[in-house]
Order: sequence, then C-alpha cells, then structure tokens
Amino acid sequence: MDKHNPKLTRRGFLKVTGATVGALSLSHELLDFNQWVQAHVNSPVTRIPTLCNGCGNRCGIFAYVKNGRLWKIEGNPEANGNLGVICPKGHGYLHDLYNPDRIKSPLKRVGNKFEPISWEKAYKEIAQKINLILMDNGPQSIFWVNYPQPNHSYALRLMHSLGSPHYFTHGSTCYTARNAGWVATVGELPSVDLSHSKYILIIGRNPAGGIDLGQVKRIVEAKEKGAKLVVVDPRHSETAILADEWLPIKPGTDLAFLLAMMNVLVKEDLYDKKFVVEKTIGFEQLGDEIINYPPEWAEKVCEIPAKTILRITREMAQAKPKCLIHRGYHGAFGAQYLNSFQTARALAITNSLLGNINQKGGIYFAQSAKLGELQPKHPAPDGPKIGKLDGTGVPGRYPLGSYGDGIAHAIPELALRGELKAGFVYHYNPLRTNPNPKRVIAGYQKLELLVAIDTVLSETASVAHYVLPESFYLERTEAVDTKHSGKRAQVSLQQQVVKPMYDTRPGTQIIIELAKHLGVGKYFNFDIEEANRLRLKPLGVTLEQLKEKGVLFVGEEWKEGFKKLDTPSGKVEIYCKTLERLGFPAIPRWEDPLVSPDPKDPYSYRLLHGKQAIHTHSMTANQPVLMALSQRYDLIRLWMNKKRGERLGLKDGDWVKIKSIVGEGKVRVRLTEGLHPSCVWLPSGYGIFSKNLKTAYDIGLNYNDFLPTYFDPTVGHSMSSEIVVQVTKA
Repeated sequence: MDKHNPKLTRRGFLKVTGATVGALSLSHELLDFNQWVQAHVNSPVTRIPTLCNGCGNRCGIFAYVKNGRLWKIEGNPEANGNLGVICPKGHGYLHDLYNPDRIKSPLKRVGNKFEPISWEKAYKEIAQKINLILMDNGPQSIFWVNYPQPNHSYALRLMHSLGSPHYFTHGSTCYTARNAGWVATVGELPSVDLSHSKYILIIGRNPAGGIDLGQVKRIVEAKEKGAKLVVVDPRHSETAILADEWLPIKPGTDLAFLLAMMNVLVKEDLYDKKFVVEKTIGFEQLGDEIINYPPEWAEKVCEIPAKTILRITREMAQAKPKCLIHRGYHGAFGAQYLNSFQTARALAITNSLLGNINQKGGIYFAQSAKLGELQPKHPAPDGPKIGKLDGTGVPGRYPLGSYGDGIAHAIPELALRGELKAGFVYHYNPLRTNPNPKRVIAGYQKLELLVAIDTVLSETASVAHYVLPESFYLERTEAVDTKHSGKRAQVSLQQQVVKPMYDTRPGTQIIIELAKHLGVGKYFNFDIEEANRLRLKPLGVTLEQLKEKGVLFVGEEWKEGFKKLDTPSGKVEIYCKTLERLGFPAIPRWEDPLVSPDPKDPYSYRLLHGKQAIHTHSMTANQPVLMALSQRYDLIRLWMNKKRGERLGLKDGDWVKIKSIVGEGKVRVRLTEGLHPSCVWLPSGYGIFSKNLKTAYDIGLNYNDFLPTYFDPTVGHSMSSEIVVQVTKA
C-alpha cells in the first residue's frame, strides 16, 4: 500500500484475510475449504460490553468476538456519551489491534536503537535509576504526564507515594481556561441540555467534528422539535452544516461578541430579573462595565453586524430560560487566546443573564457518580509536601491554573532548566501534540530517564530510554469510570475483549508493578479486580452487573434549580472578588488577542486549527483505514479564504509555504468561502515525524510546528491560536 495513495486492493485484501484465517485453528487436521467455511460460519459469537478508546470521550460499545478475534463493534444505546452511535474514529481505530506497527515487547534504548528487554529487567533498571534520581534531586524532580484515562487516580497515587506533586494532563493545551472561567463564575463546569433547548448558540465549538456523538444527536433532536441553531465560528465547520445560521466571526474576538450581547440584555431589560436578583452578585457593577460595549462597537471588532448581534440576543431572550450558549471546549475558550479566560467568564455570565443555570433546556450541572475509596483496606499515601514547579495555583505565577492538570507544556522548560530529571509519559505524545516541537524534543531528551508507556513507537516513545508496551484497549480491563455524566450519573467499564496478541500489559497493571519495584508497593497491594469492587461498593452496584451491561445508571435523577453554588458567595459571581484580589478584572472587559495579522500585508494570516471527524490528535493518523479516508476525500489541506487566495494567484489544490517565527512547511491549499479572510485553518493530527509510524510519516503539517511556547497569565495555557504566519505560493 502506497502511503501517499492508500487503497485496499484485491491482492491486499486476500493477503490480510489470508493472515486472518491462517490464525484460525479448528483441529490438528487440514480442513478442506468447505469444511472450514462451515466451521467458520457456525462458530459462536460473543458480545462483550466495553468502552471505545478512539478518543477521550470513551463511548460505550459492544464488541463482538468470533473465533477469538474481533468481529465488529456496535454502540451501546444506554451510554450517555454516545447514545448507541459510533463515529468513524471508533470504527477505524479498532483496526489498530492488528496494526503491524504495534510494540510487541518492552524495549530499552541502547545507543541509537531499541533492543528487547524482559518486563522484570526493565522494571528493575527503571526503579534503580528513579531511586538514584530521588536520592540526588528529591521527589520534585520526577513527573508523570498522561492524556486522562480511567486509571488516572492510580498514576496520581504513584506520584504521591514517591512524594512528587508532578502529575500532569494535556489540559493546558486543551481546556484549562474554559474550566477556570466557569469555576470562577458558577463553581463548576456544567453541561448543556441541548435536546430540550429552544435556541442554541454555539461559539467556537464543533461537536460534529470533535466528535461528541451524544451532543450531535441531541442537537438534531432539538432541531426536529423546532429549536434554532446558530453557530459563531471563523470556519464553516461540520456543526455549522447543521445550523440555521452561520456567523463568520473574526478570530480572537468572541469576547467582544459576548460583551455586546450582555450590553443588549441589560440595556433593553431583556435579562431574567428574578434570577439575577436572587441568584447572582455583581449585576450593578456589570452594568457600569458593559455600557462600553454596544453592538456598534462590537461590529468594528468582531466583524459581525450590529443588527445581527441585536437580533440574535433578542431572539435568545424570547426563548429564555430554554436557551443556551454552549459551554465551549477547545476553540475560543479552552487554550486559544490571551483573552480566553475572560471569554469563558463572559460566556458563563451571559448564560446567567438568560436565567438558564441548572434549568431544563439551558445549562445544567450533570449528575456524577462518586466512587468509593480503597482505604481503609489500602491506605493512600500522604499528599506531597511541595508545590508544582510549573507555578500552578501559585499567586504571582498562574494562580487560577488547575492543580489537577498542571501545565504539561512547561515540562520541557523545566527539564531544560534541570529541575525535572525523570518522567513517565502514558497514553500521550507531547513531542507531536505540544507547541514548538524542537524545544519539546530538546527538553525531553535532556531528561536522565524517560519512560514511555504506549502501544506504538510514537515521536515521544521514539526518544525514550525505556518503552513499556500497553495492551491495546480491546485486550485489557481497566479501572471503572464515571466520565459519562448526564441527567443521571453513570458508571462504566472498559473490559478485555480478546487475549493480548503480544507481550504487553494493561496500564493499571504496569503502574502497580512499577510501584512495587520502586519500593512503594504497600500502597498498591491490590489488583484491578479488587480495586474496581471497592470503588463500586458505595454506588450499590456489583462488578458482575457492570461487566454484563458495560454502563449502569446510579444515583438520583437531576433536578432543576439550585440553592447554593460552589462559589464563595454561593451565587453566580458576575463580580468575582477572588479575581480582584489576585489582580485580574473582577468583571470581564475587552482584551485584545496577543498578536494579530497585519491587515495591509496580503501574506499575513492568523493560523487556526481544529479536528476532523476521522482523527484524534496524532493518535489515529497511523491508522491505514482512517488515513485512506483522509486521502480519498483530500482532507490534508490548509483552508484559505477564496478571495484572498485568488489575490495571491492561487488555485484550489496549489502548494503553499507557511512560515512563522519558529517553523515553516509546505502543504496544499483548499480555497473556500467558508473561512474568515483574516485566517487560515489547518486540520490537527497530521505532520507525524516518527519514522516508526510508517502509514502517517511525513504526511501533512501540524499547527504545533508554527507555535512558540506561550503561557497565558491566568492559568498558564498555551494560547495556541496566537500565531501569525506568512503564507505564500510554493
């Protein structure tokens, strides 16, 4: 198969299926074809509930196994997250079970190559090196970073047992500003009651491209009942296809749009007066601030007509409280701009003025299951006595940063300064998914010890000292999960479907075995089976019931309204004294993006990025079926506004050169009217530079190649849309 034109040929199909049937052994005698077909057809099919690992949504699925091999998967209709539907990523990624690029046994770096090593020897050598580093440099010198998995609490337990505070997730490059904005305003991150809403406004969020299957299905349900959907996004996204109206906002100005909406709600007396009086603080101060931001002002900033802002706001006010502005995720609010935190605050406040907080058809606080503890049977280690070196939660540094997430893209900086000496990277690929990869590589290569836990030799695994191969998600049982919250809480389970093909182990087992070799086994005297039983105990369900169903509803149904929020005042904090005390604006005010393209320079653009519905970060790019879809539909291109492209002498499909202050590269262009003219848009997930990933290697570009290492002043996020690039014809 040619990687630049991956097609499934008849010869290739016969080769694959030949390998498949060759694995089937029905007897010691050679069967003729008719006998084999009959035996194959008649063999039983087993259905096993589990969770998909094609992205972070971990959708509920049923896996069907025939002759010891995976046969097919279907969506679990009981699962809150996907409601019985499976996306292309879920269908495609499962094929990686049989991907020849999988790591088949533990590896040790010897010079510039890897050599196989036994699990026991790998554990012993890793433990020796870690303990020496701990003796010489203390527990603050080691870290663990992962893309969150159900077993994250055991990784955290491992770090705490070693005295280290350094557990990190990918959050600082994804969602931390959004979370912090909502927490500062209403006390927690809410959900959106899409299916009961009469008016849905989505700003910079793309659940149809993300993919959030449950949300897409609920949007469709709402529209079938007459709801209006308006999408505000610089790009005509997959979600915009579903919309009644698409507003192509100028990138980085979402805050101006929301400030103008608040201006209209207050000036025209359209806000929910009862809710504001009873459930909020700071409304008077808000009025004094937002008088500065009428729709006419916003039009000049965000390039959406004032009359459109007026109409949208009035329409939403008529539908209140059964209306909502989507809580957001990565785009606009998560980790994009210097003003992302204030934009998230403005988002929460505008929803509050509509009186929709914890209301049907509005924003609501999902029910979540609270798992039991392992203690007293298995005591937990004491919390670390030192703070995180990245400055998370430290006044004067990143006071609103998430301690639970940390600032993952600070790890290379801390390593280059010699403060971090050793680390574990699990289910995560920072060398490809963090900004400024040259600096990331330099930081991780300076570590005295890097241990990667992965299924393939990703960019990060390729520079590690040891690689511990995790079993593919269909080969392992993991920790019980509570991700699928909703109007009623759910608990779910990823369980083994087929036997491991190679000398690999489940992630939780690797953590437990590492702990025992590191001398902290007293905190890990359990296996996953016992741990799951203990954690389920307070929920009133058994592990056997969960194994049978895959997901189970637990706890009480959601109820409208609230008595008290988890904020200092117990109310919606329009005016936030905590922010005032920390030196930040107590009420959102306009803040320009950090950088902006030169409007007089025809080659100057802001570089945006986003997901495609068939890929997850860099994880699925090496999947041949999904990469074949990318090639078939010509998806690996830079989007550019058609009129601007034509002024540069470009035609659709031409090669262009992109250059920023840290990187450059070439890619083909897609000229379209579905993009704001001030920006270009690059799909994330491509630009793989690990030669070990043969399908994806050297195809496309990645936005991180062009992004400097930034830290916003509130939570330390990466500001990953604050890039101005020069685009010229190649």
